[in-house]
Amino acid sequence: MEMGFSPLWWDVLVPLWFVIVALVWVMYVLTDGFDLGVGILIPFMGEDDVSRRIALNAVGPIWDGNEVWFITAGGAAYAAFPEIYAAIFGGLYLALMVVLFALIFRAVGFEFRSKRPSRAWRSFWDWAISISSAVVALVLGVALGNILVGLPFVKTALFDPTSLKGFIYGIYDPETGEVTTFPAIIGFLQLLNPFFPNLAAGIFKLLVGVTALLFVIVHGAAWLMVKTLGEHFERSRGFVLKLWLPMAVLWVITTLWAIASIGFKHTFQTNDPEIIQRTIQVDFYNWPAVMDKVFTYADNLFFQAPAIVSILGWVLVGLGVIGLLGIYFFAKKGSAWGTFLSSSLAIIGILFAVAAALFPFTVPSIYGLEHSMTVWNTAASENTLKVMTLAAVIAVPIVLAYTAYIYKVFLFKLSPEQIEEAARKGQFNY
Repeated sequence: MEMGFSPLWWDVLVPLWFVIVALVWVMYVLTDGFDLGVGILIPFMGEDDVSRRIALNAVGPIWDGNEVWFITAGGAAYAAFPEIYAAIFGGLYLALMVVLFALIFRAVGFEFRSKRPSRAWRSFWDWAISISSAVVALVLGVALGNILVGLPFVKTALFDPTSLKGFIYGIYDPETGEVTTFPAIIGFLQLLNPFFPNLAAGIFKLLVGVTALLFVIVHGAAWLMVKTLGEHFERSRGFVLKLWLPMAVLWVITTLWAIASIGFKHTFQTNDPEIIQRTIQVDFYNWPAVMDKVFTYADNLFFQAPAIVSILGWVLVGLGVIGLLGIYFFAKKGSAWGTFLSSSLAIIGILFAVAAALFPFTVPSIYGLEHSMTVWNTAASENTLKVMTLAAVIAVPIVLAYTAYIYKVFLFKLSPEQIEEAARKGQFNY
């Protein structure tokens, strides 16, 4: 193995942690996704206080636990792929702050909403929870769209072998080799800019954000079907049936758009052989092998990857389609669990398909293949990944078992009578 990297690190640990990090992000979307969706729907569950409190109590005991997956996902990314964490959170710091402040504002809404009986007070916090939940879902969805089209990252070692900065987020002039870093506000606005890096890519990434928002709302409505009875069940079912078609249509459009590479076919053009040669010479992360792994296998969904990854990607897309169709089928039949499990299957299949489509890239660069982040040129050391793997083997089953137990404890239907009785006794928090 060249340059001191063992086959265990190269062929096992690094791809394994790509899968683990993807799994943790999927768990976050699955769990916090439905309570974000419920949060968005709170003002639309009815004008009366009881109806809105039914929605609040549907996620009240578990919403804060679900958000722990967000912290876990960030921590796993930081430990396994520190270069990605440093580059993205450094370059897109303001975007992260927007998400965190929205999550904080949402949490304050849950805690403050029922502290006063004033109708205006409660309505304000209902809308605060709804809007902040929508902001989180939309910004994270747009962020995913941006990753697919490529971000403006530059690998400084290509033009300055002595640089210790790694990847820089900013504007790169290939003729002069100069990099101008984005100010925080510009970096955030570029995420939402429909003209950056071009119109097709800009529209695509925003459509991904809107699609993610609709998936979250439908997922939340499916959870409300599980937790409610009577008119509130029918109202939740109505949300699913009304939003299913626009959600499905947008997903089909964005998926076909991505596969056709209309939005981001510019991303991996590499027209300068000298840059590739310099990359081979200076990159201590074994770039020649990365190039070999990328370009000597069959076409993947979006890029190129080992054939097994491509096959798995298409299987996952199929699972996503089955889940998507199941949402409508079971909602039409009035099956709450069928709808929710179908929604979960759709999210699992689609998000893992995106991960498979990206592999071996983690964050593509709009400035070309040679500037893109891969699993190998951003991964932690072999010893770090070994220790993390041991910790994951011990901790993950415990966390999953504890999570399953908590969900089982609070898995009961909510009715207006329960809410009113609890209010009379003062036994409620939401």
